[in-house]
Amino acid sequence: MQYSIKHLRYCSALAATRSFSKAATQCNVTQSTLSLGIQELERQMNITLFERSRGNVIPTPAGKTVLGYAHKILSLGDDLHNDIITARSPNAGPLRIGVIPTIAPYFLPQCLPNIEAHFPESDLRIAEDTTETILKKIKNGDLDLGILAFPVDTKDLEIRILFNESFVLAAPKSLKLKKTVSLESVQDANLLLLREGHCLKDHILSACKLPPEKQNRFFEAESLNTLLAMVNQGYGVTLLPEMAIKANIQTAYPHVKIHKFSAPAPVRQIGLVWRKTDIRRNGYLTLDL
Repeated sequence: MQYSIKHLRYCSALAATRSFSKAATQCNVTQSTLSLGIQELERQMNITLFERSRGNVIPTPAGKTVLGYAHKILSLGDDLHNDIITARSPNAGPLRIGVIPTIAPYFLPQCLPNIEAHFPESDLRIAEDTTETILKKIKNGDLDLGILAFPVDTKDLEIRILFNESFVLAAPKSLKLKKTVSLESVQDANLLLLREGHCLKDHILSACKLPPEKQNRFFEAESLNTLLAMVNQGYGVTLLPEMAIKANIQTAYPHVKIHKFSAPAPVRQIGLVWRKTDIRRNGYLTLDL
């Protein structure tokens, strides 16, 4: 039995949106066309793919199995389309880049011109997201290149480390710390961190050799600016990547003082990640950032 890629795309859209109308809009078809397509797929497979109730659509266990295969098939189909375009010209077609929030606003302004010059025929598309989501999208073919902080488990993806970046300590001026501090000074501090899902949190805990219970439990931030706002009010200290300081992120917080760490300073690595089979692989390896 051969199943229609079009119908598999309908299923994927419905699972993502949980709405027939939104899925139809996403697939650029009428709602009845999408509904009939999914019904035809269910008839061919002789299974129910979705639980349908008023205002709610949920994949069945069998539907989840089919969706797993559908995502792989659709990803391969997109890869085929993109590879045909890039086969005509290796740099042509969309170049979809995912960047984590603790890198994007500080590193992108300086590296985007180099990326554009390196891939002049590419249509750059930038998405800011968490490490986990970026890796998932690269594996699924929804993104081509990731700019991430390492270490992180990329499994079967290929990586290229660009440089090491030091962390600095942001503390209230009222603490009267020395200009250069040791890692030990963080051990007993009220450490403020980003919420779960941001790799910066794990990198800081690892770099400072702190167990998870050492972090502040009453507050977890979504951004570095929120962390600095809390430090500015005297609620604790935090670690910031050096690129954020070079971008003068702290200037809006007059009661925050930045301290460098004595050697060995805690660091993270900044690098690129992509699929090993990506046709632009050689371009990523020679990209000067």
